[in-house]
Amino acid sequence: MPESLTAPDDAASCTVCPHAWNEHDPLGVRYCTATTASALKRDCICT
Repeated sequence: MPESLTAPDDAASCTVCPHAWNEHDPLGVRYCTATTASALKRDCICT
């Protein structure tokens, strides 16, 4: 995995959505990582 896409500490908050990083399922991880990497402004995938 590229350095910029390394998962944060499990207890860390996500910078995209209001969930803790360890609460993300694989789709949430992909969505929030892509949102951060592309500097997009979009709502949580859970809503």
